[in-house]
Amino acid sequence: MARTESKTPIWGVIAVLALLAVGANFLLRILSDPASGMDFSIYRLGAMTIFDNEGFTQDLYSPTLNDHGVIKPPFTYPPFAAMLFLPFAFMPLVVGKVLMVLGSVVVAWWLSTIIYNYVNARGRELPLQRYFGRVGTIAVLTLLVVAAGPWQRTIDLIQINPFITALILADFVRPATRVPRGVLIGIAGGVKLTPLVFGLILLVRRDWKGIATLGATFFATIALGFILMPKEAPEFWFSALTNPSRVGGLNYVDNISIQGWLLHFGLSEGAAKPVYYALALVSIVLTAGLLYQLERRGAALAQVAVTASLMVALSPISWSHHNVLLPLLAVVLVLDAFPTYFAPQPAWLRVAAACFAWVAVLGLYISPMRIASWMHGSMDDMEHLAAGALAVSAIPAFCLWVTMMLWSVASLSTPVGTAPVEPAESDAPLGWWGARVLVTERTGSVRAATSREATA
Repeated sequence: MARTESKTPIWGVIAVLALLAVGANFLLRILSDPASGMDFSIYRLGAMTIFDNEGFTQDLYSPTLNDHGVIKPPFTYPPFAAMLFLPFAFMPLVVGKVLMVLGSVVVAWWLSTIIYNYVNARGRELPLQRYFGRVGTIAVLTLLVVAAGPWQRTIDLIQINPFITALILADFVRPATRVPRGVLIGIAGGVKLTPLVFGLILLVRRDWKGIATLGATFFATIALGFILMPKEAPEFWFSALTNPSRVGGLNYVDNISIQGWLLHFGLSEGAAKPVYYALALVSIVLTAGLLYQLERRGAALAQVAVTASLMVALSPISWSHHNVLLPLLAVVLVLDAFPTYFAPQPAWLRVAAACFAWVAVLGLYISPMRIASWMHGSMDDMEHLAAGALAVSAIPAFCLWVTMMLWSVASLSTPVGTAPVEPAESDAPLGWWGARVLVTERTGSVRAATSREATA
């Protein structure tokens, strides 16, 4: 088991200082640029419609709610989300921006802590870990996380995604309590519908109490909307929800969903629709099979990372900043997918999977928008990219989907070891709740699982 010294080495201190400097730079950017944090501005305006704060009298789902430069996106979330954002309506805009950015960095630190503990619990060390120490290594990981394309875009827009991710992760890594799993996912789904796909993990586990809890919590958020915002709730659920023009263009370069890369590769919307439905069905079936195999091995974090990639693939529009669990997926590919599932496969499949995975992770880490801008010459006028630039920018998202499908197929032919073993409990908690990692050897391979002594 890899261990680090309790005292942070000098390089670790430098890493922490570097992280603080990066955080300060984020804050300076948002303080110096009034146009920063476009998405947070929309959240706050949506909340301001509830009590008409600062004399703001727009309707929540009005297409003219936001007047932010040349881009004027409307509020696209359920009424429950507007209620959650309400505290920001009573504070200055800049204070809300600072709190959101600081909160995002805290979530990035926590995600990095989970990754650090996960790697160490597998008997591995991260590169240069012994020189940075535990705190310093987590600081370096946090720097790498916030430097990723999805996180850069999320922080620039001051998006809600890190907090949605925190709710999902918390529901799966928290220790067993009287509160069934599914509560936090239900709340996340009430804010943004796409997290509901994580119920597939509970379904694979046959965690009926968790599924019921998720459903009850989600419907409670809907009920609160109808009770407390009786005008806005019907407008969202029966009108705004089904209006794709409120979210953005399907063919915009930053859309990394299946439907997005089909359009980027040149298919028309009419031709892409049936292909999308077919690929979505294949994705659900194969991913469910992979989640089942991961459940048999107790790989809970891998389940979360895999389901996050499914969520991004299935949604008609998934902007690259929705993919904030990309760093966790990269670690899971290295620690779970290739050593356990691809290793027994033919050489050609291992090589192909590795190539697709590298292109996917590196390309999405850089971000499709940045790749397209290099070919386009600038970040301006990204709505009118040349066909070649649009197609090249879509390759990483396509490669990610192929990687996940290959992993799913490989899992069907990878036997689960049956030799009885005694689990060795790690002293490294996965998160603030003390969830622990179990490291078990089966037929010579190492596996890890969050402690799910009672997932109900």
